[in-house]
Amino acid sequence: MNPYIAEAVAEMDKVNVSRLEHPGASGMDPSSCRFLAGFVRALGAKRIIEFGSGFSTLMMAREMEPLEGNYLLSIDDSQHYSALAKEAFDNSGCQAKVEFRVAPLRPRFYGPRLLLSYSLPKGLLEAMGPFDLALIDAPHQDYGRESVLYDIFPAMAQGGYIVLDDANRADTERAHVRAWQAAYPQAIDPVLLEGIGNGLGVIEKISEAKPAYPLSGALSASLKTVRNFRRLLSRSEEEPPDNNA
Repeated sequence: MNPYIAEAVAEMDKVNVSRLEHPGASGMDPSSCRFLAGFVRALGAKRIIEFGSGFSTLMMAREMEPLEGNYLLSIDDSQHYSALAKEAFDNSGCQAKVEFRVAPLRPRFYGPRLLLSYSLPKGLLEAMGPFDLALIDAPHQDYGRESVLYDIFPAMAQGGYIVLDDANRADTERAHVRAWQAAYPQAIDPVLLEGIGNGLGVIEKISEAKPAYPLSGALSASLKTVRNFRRLLSRSEEEPPDNNA
């Protein structure tokens, strides 16, 4: 097993997840939170980016707080969830440097694949990197997850890691990982941790590479994007999406 993953698994039982702070069903699974904290600790990660603001933000910020030059960029497509995460962080007393940004999702082509992508200024991620660790934990359902690795890959440090939550889902997350492997066949090394929470994908960036976006599955991915964008436009901030949908 990868030594950082092994160390995180060994450390995760030592990590406390407060029932008073954890938001329950709307938050990342507690065991996944413990692994994530242990992984930040094992890596010594001090520059982190996450897509999906929430309880994970606080867990990672606490682990990186003692490290000089720490910085966490937390991005969400929802003003509602971003504000909740910021409030929890502000009330925690944690002194890590955390920046919250809201970036709406919009359709964008990645080669033949039409995907929902976070609307961020061009070059922003590369300018703020390199990042040691990235977390993909949102949006809920299958909105926008495949595009994140394509966007973040150039901004990741070589030897950095991307963690994908809910990785057991065969029709979405595992399909995303297959597409990523096809796009970066020699440049990433994915590992599936099936027994932690709803599954965690841990992907190491081995080398720099330009993506070869796969044609296989492009039509179905594009049709899902059209469907999901319509659903997204009709979604109300007063009625956040069902995490279990």
